[in-house]
Amino acid sequence: MFRILVLGSGAIAGLYAGKLKQAGCTLDFWVRKNALELEESGFQIQSHWGDFEYQPNLVFEEVPKNLEEYDLILNCLKCLPDVRLETILGFSIPEHIPILLLQNGIGIEEPIASLYPSNEILSGLAFVCANRLDNGKIHHLDYGDLTIGSWNRNPTSSLADKLVKLFETGGVPTQRTDEIRQARWKKLMWNAPFNPISVLSGGKNTSQILAEPSSRSLVIEIMYEVQKLSELDGAAVPIEQIETFIQMTESMKPYKTSMLLDFESGRPMEIDAILGNALKIGEKFHFKTPHIATLYALLKLKSHSK
Repeated sequence: MFRILVLGSGAIAGLYAGKLKQAGCTLDFWVRKNALELEESGFQIQSHWGDFEYQPNLVFEEVPKNLEEYDLILNCLKCLPDVRLETILGFSIPEHIPILLLQNGIGIEEPIASLYPSNEILSGLAFVCANRLDNGKIHHLDYGDLTIGSWNRNPTSSLADKLVKLFETGGVPTQRTDEIRQARWKKLMWNAPFNPISVLSGGKNTSQILAEPSSRSLVIEIMYEVQKLSELDGAAVPIEQIETFIQMTESMKPYKTSMLLDFESGRPMEIDAILGNALKIGEKFHFKTPHIATLYALLKLKSHSK
């Protein structure tokens, strides 16, 4: 039995861990609050793949004990400055336990690989429209494909292959890549414009953003900046991906981004993971990203006004 420690209980954790449960895995959840409620009520997933419910095996809020009993740590926590794995797991964990980061942002793997240099770190990208409605209640509106690759064991990770098979057994379209850095830049190409603009526009969804010519143009300009950063970082996303993302977003159901939902609920936003780290990479290569820099400055002001 493949036993997994899941960090977090939001939309990504609830949906994808549930699919691993359907594939036969045992799931324990570490959460920051409401552990008892989640353990009693479990998860209710409303999904375009088919609705389902499931119960976690264990839910707890304290530092987990007996880490050596786990086969995988699945990190689905928000990428925020004050969310640090060492405060949850400690400064060392058994060397045999890999960590899969199923999170947004760019430049998020290096700190984890430095913290746990003997452990395999895998990176996962979820191209999905899913929102958490309440504790344990997830609405999966559209898409859902996963891309998984090993960050520090390329290209020979047998674990990446195993995880692909597990997710596919649970019904998740999943591909393994040896170009995980490129895949992360690809995800950022979508996140960098739509997440911030949805907040700064006063709550517009993806369809409304693309329907207005000026904001549609802004989306494309930001995507061009991300594409250039990916080139400079040695993990170039093809420029054709911009038009592909525009067409995909136009065809999907209108979607309120995760950053917008965080802002509306008074929760911290992933500003640095999505924009701040991209700015640092641009500075490293002496490349100016004026659109990203403007969004970053405005979002920082917005976050301080709440």
